[in-house]
Amino acid sequence: MGERELDGKALTDLLARQDIWRGRQTRPAGGLAQDSFPSGWSVLDELLGGGWPRDGLVELYADAPPPRHDGHPLDRLERTPLSGFRDWFQASLGYGLTALLLPWIAELSRTERVALINPPARPCAERWQREGVSLENLLLVRPRDTRELGWATEEVLQAGIYPLVLSWLPPLGFALRRRLKLAAESGRSCLVTPYPGQPGSTASPAGVQLAVRRGEGGLVVRRHKPFHPGEVRLNLATESPARSAERSEYPPALTVMDRS
Repeated sequence: MGERELDGKALTDLLARQDIWRGRQTRPAGGLAQDSFPSGWSVLDELLGGGWPRDGLVELYADAPPPRHDGHPLDRLERTPLSGFRDWFQASLGYGLTALLLPWIAELSRTERVALINPPARPCAERWQREGVSLENLLLVRPRDTRELGWATEEVLQAGIYPLVLSWLPPLGFALRRRLKLAAESGRSCLVTPYPGQPGSTASPAGVQLAVRRGEGGLVVRRHKPFHPGEVRLNLATESPARSAERSEYPPALTVMDRS
């Protein structure tokens, strides 16, 4: 079969199709991108270019100053006790980050599995149930050290049965972040990692970076990567799930893997 030359009119007609996305567009014409999850807020879907990505690496930066951390981002994961990063994990929890993701977690958990790895505080089971989260489809992993944390995150991503993995990681170098991103893509999973501070401080292979800060009545979200000049405001309940996280025991329906 010979090659067909694409003339100017044919190219124009092709680009006018509703299922063609141009790199400069915020989202495809006609609605959500097929390869995205609705966030639960239409304005956030618009900011994200259609919704949360179905695979890859998403980094969320909390409105909290990063704690003092000796040394550079980790290039290798040794058997370093996680207690040494406790301040880092607490700062990366951030105000409202859990609430930001809760509609996504609730929608997915109805039919799919969601993994939470090394959360610095216990999920508020009662609140999550009220918000529609199916606890029987949640996996909570509590590793003992940084090596177990990295291993557990990679294994869960590659399992191919967890469309969403939320993992609280220590500060990682580019190579380790890229390795986890590739694991997420191979398992068709989206890895979300919260960080304290502001995006752009270190090189990152993440496809999406969001900065989240407090705003009147809720959160202000700004997209740093891919760059977008605007920001959106999200109205949240007075008490976020993150703030009530430490007041609940695990119910029997919540699967917990505790290695401590």
